[in-house]
Amino acid sequence: MTARRVVLDASALLAWIRNERGAETVGRLMPVAVVPAPNLTEALHRARWRGHRMSPEDLHDHVVGMGLEVESFRQGDSVRAAELLLYSLQHPGPNDERLSLGDAACIAVAERLRLPISGDDSYWSLLPLTVEFHPFRGR
Repeated sequence: MTARRVVLDASALLAWIRNERGAETVGRLMPVAVVPAPNLTEALHRARWRGHRMSPEDLHDHVVGMGLEVESFRQGDSVRAAELLLYSLQHPGPNDERLSLGDAACIAVAERLRLPISGDDSYWSLLPLTVEFHPFRGR
């Protein structure tokens, strides 16, 4: 198995599923990427909600077939995600940005795995993360 080198958030996976801007970058990362289980759930739900025709089960099988590894959300991740949520409430971004529950879960897993994270939320670059953040759409 290839060594995992990046954690994808739901927005990255959704961009790939929907062939949105940044999908090519995400596609190249898939064979070496991890997605936290809660973020995969979010992406599967949002894809269907936005009109994707594949069932969540078929879509799950398709992304896993591309080499994406699904990572469980653990007890310690819950604590770190809660800390991140509290921080974002106390330190909103310049446009009042804050983390979502899914964002916090993704960051917590990336930090536990000590892997860089790729997403689309510029607010993340303002947070005291212990891992590198790389926007998949560039800036």
